[in-house]
Formats: sequence, C-alpha cells, structure tokens
Amino acid sequence: MTVIVSQSLYPVQGFEHRFYHGNRYHCLSAKVTLQWDTEGRLTPLARQPDLVLNDVWLDEENRSSLLYPSDLIPYKPTTDVLVTGSVRPPEDGPLPTWYVALRIGEQEKRLRVHGPRHWRHSLLGGWSLSEPEPVSAVALLYENAYGGTLGPLREHYEEGEFYPPNPLGCGFVDRSRADTAQLYPAAQIEAWDAPLVAFGQDVEPGGFGPLPGFVPARQQYAGTYDEQWRQTVAPNIPQDMDMRYWNTAPADQQPPAFLKAGDVIELAGTRPGPPLRLVLPPFDAAGVAHWEDESRETHAMMLDTVLIDLDRDRVTLRFHGLVDFDERIKRINVYCAPTTYPAGS
Repeated sequence: MTVIVSQSLYPVQGFEHRFYHGNRYHCLSAKVTLQWDTEGRLTPLARQPDLVLNDVWLDEENRSSLLYPSDLIPYKPTTDVLVTGSVRPPEDGPLPTWYVALRIGEQEKRLRVHGPRHWRHSLLGGWSLSEPEPVSAVALLYENAYGGTLGPLREHYEEGEFYPPNPLGCGFVDRSRADTAQLYPAAQIEAWDAPLVAFGQDVEPGGFGPLPGFVPARQQYAGTYDEQWRQTVAPNIPQDMDMRYWNTAPADQQPPAFLKAGDVIELAGTRPGPPLRLVLPPFDAAGVAHWEDESRETHAMMLDTVLIDLDRDRVTLRFHGLVDFDERIKRINVYCAPTTYPAGS
C-alpha cells in the first residue's frame, strides 16, 4: 500500500482515482492561502485553512450558489481563476451601476453590476425596467445573475420551466403568462456588452464564481452515462468524458495554459481605489515517489486553481499532480514551499 507523506507546512492530500479504462492514479493536492495588503503584496497566512473535502454551498446543495468547490478534484487540464465575495463601488459611497473587470494575463472579462431593479408593467408603456437603486456592495452570487425557475419552489421542473445555464438566478419569466400586476426582479450582474433590454429576454448569466456540475457549461463534458456504459464501462468513467468537466470556472476565466509564478491577475471595480494587482508568488509543489528498489521519481504539481476571496482579502492557490498507480511505490512525499525542495529529499 502506497503511503502519502506530507513534507510541507501547507495542507496536502492524496487519494486514488480511476480514469479512462479503469487506469488508477494517485491524485496529489496541496493548498496555500495568502493574504494581500493594500499594495497587493501576498503573504501566507500564519494558520493555513485545511483542504476542503466537499463542495461548500451558500445554502442547499445544488439549489444555491457553489461558494467553494472541493479541493479533492481528480484533474484539471488548465487553471481555474475564481472570484468570490462582494464587489464594492470604485468610488466612495453607493452607486446604482458600475463595471467590474477581471484580467488574467492578456485575457479580460468585464461585468456590469447594479443595485436592485425590477420589471414593472403599465397599460401604456408595457414592460419597463426600473432604474437600479444605489448600493454599497453586490454579492457575486449566481442568485444575482440572470436565470431562475418558473412558479413556486418545488422538487422537479419540466423542460421550459427553468433556465438551464443558471437555474439559481432571477428574471427568467414566461412572457405569455406573466402577471402584469407583479414586479419581477431583474439581474444585478450581467455581461458588460450584453445588457438586459427587453422583458423576457434570455441572456448568459454573468459571474466570476464556480459553476455547479449540472449546468450545461460543465455538463457538456461529463460524458455519456447510458445503458451501454452501465453494462460495459461502469464503475469507470465514460470514454467520452472530457477532463474539462472538472474545471469549475466559466470558460472565459480559464487561461490556455496553467498559470505559474510571476503571472499577473488584476481586478478593477471591486473596491474603492486603484485596481487590485496580484502577482502569483514563486511556490513549488511536487510529489516524489519512492519505489521498493530505493529509486525515486519526481512528479511536478501544477497550479490548477486560483480563488480570490474579496470579502477576506485572500487568495487560495491549489496545486495538483498525478502519479501512475503502482504497487511497488512505497510512499509519495508531497512538497509545497516557496523554494524548491532540497535535492535528494
């Protein structure tokens, strides 16, 4: 039996997972949590939070926003950049509307955020969108983005009774059945270049946070779980599963390659003052397999998650690596440190 041994001051974890054709791997994870100061400088917390073993939800599982995905993910083909918490106006004092931008190297994503607003009907003007109320903060939750369900809360919904890209949101309506005496809440978060302009208009949900596994953006990569899979492949994963399923960030928050030390992430419009500029620090993470014949084999661990918590001024870095399963491996030492682990460790 292979033993996973931590050689780090930071939380590490190892577990076994079966990939295609039932091939077994040791999945290694390490996590570093850092605090930023007013200049954006990052310093590791003196007391490091443990790895999160299960998804953390705002409220009920699969019926509220996913706040923090489990750290025990088998594999991601690139880095997830996630932003959680609340955004505050770039100027002191409440604002009705402002822009928020996330830059990952050369990639940029912009959102428009609003205070509470709603659709109301009048006999002469039809449906109109109210002016947003000034606010001091907007929570980056998918409940505040476009989407939702029709009718009262219930266990199951038929096709057409919910908005698949974001069943958690607000503003989704059946225009033909809308009650003209009712006020309908409108999304407070939207893509900067695709604003709501018409009652009953469907738009892509805006957000920077992790996506749950049941939305089409992730479900398209889950693979085929049909009778043939049950008869010939189960319990192994489907052959057509794409590892991008495990990436929880929206696609436009996934860089083309794993991020590394020195890469820059910037956030604008999330707080008063200048944009927040974060330079990823030089952490090394690796697993060293020790074999029965006393040989050693080093496996690099890649930075697969960067989670920026605006409410706590924290950045979480998660590193991940894979080691082919082999009974002849006695142990795997997992290292994670600001400097390369000593030669011969």
